[in-house]
Amino acid sequence: MTRITIQRYFFLSLLLILFLPGRLWSSPENLLYPRIEALNYSDLNYRQLQEDIEFYYRAAGAGKELPPLLFYSYTTGNDENIFSLASQAGLPYETIASLNRISSSSVVLGGLTILIPSQAGIFIPAEPKTDLEFIALSWRLGRQSTAEKLTLPILTSDAGLTRQSYFYFPGERFHDVERAYFLGILFSNPLPEGIVSSGYGMRQNPFSGHNSFHNGIDIAAPIQTSVYAAREGEITDTGYNEIFGNYIEIAHQGGYSTFYGHLNKIFVELHSQVNSTMIIAEVGSSGRSTGPHLHFEIRKEGLSRNPARLTPGLDE
Repeated sequence: MTRITIQRYFFLSLLLILFLPGRLWSSPENLLYPRIEALNYSDLNYRQLQEDIEFYYRAAGAGKELPPLLFYSYTTGNDENIFSLASQAGLPYETIASLNRISSSSVVLGGLTILIPSQAGIFIPAEPKTDLEFIALSWRLGRQSTAEKLTLPILTSDAGLTRQSYFYFPGERFHDVERAYFLGILFSNPLPEGIVSSGYGMRQNPFSGHNSFHNGIDIAAPIQTSVYAAREGEITDTGYNEIFGNYIEIAHQGGYSTFYGHLNKIFVELHSQVNSTMIIAEVGSSGRSTGPHLHFEIRKEGLSRNPARLTPGLDE
């Protein structure tokens, strides 16, 4: 039995038009999904959502066929975040975040119209755009054929409609890497005793005097200060070049890698496994350097990312 159909939406829409007050169906999204005005039992649609979710959990717990997957719309208040919203809805935060393409726990939700499903699970867009969506899809490569395929009409900011296709994995939660990325704790500070001396992005090159793009962050610290691996992974490259001097590159899950340059001494070997508590090197001034510091990069599929946005405590 198909667990979700477009026909079901139009049937629900007809009921809304015939039986609900005008204020509840006057906005466009209510022609697609039942609207929840308040996340409490005084709201009939919220009450129905809770019954649907309870029915789902009972079926899933008993190993029975899952009920139809339904969706409700809700506009968030100014004081709501993804965690309070998920708690009131009775669903894991990963479910609401993945369905609504919320890529970080720091995203401000106030005034955002979202969808709340009647079941727990992970929703992955068929055409991922954010790092989190690419990570989630990479964890589940090869299992798309077993996932439920959904095409949902979504209301856009200009009151138009677009269609988004998803792979739905019932009952699944974020893996450790996905959770760490969503919570903003994907990497740890490789040099907690240091001070950021040059940030990510355009800057004046200290040697040429011309503006150029800085693919990492420079963290100044006394020579021989310990450098830690920013996350567990495998040493995929280490050596010396004239620009970065002694360097290390570590590969991590999810297509990420980190790079450490201008080192004094290196304490790890090629292909060895490291964790985020391991000392891998010492701060130095090798290569083309203006003084002792660590050049630190985070890359995703070979392309640089701003380390300050992925590493708590590492401020530019």
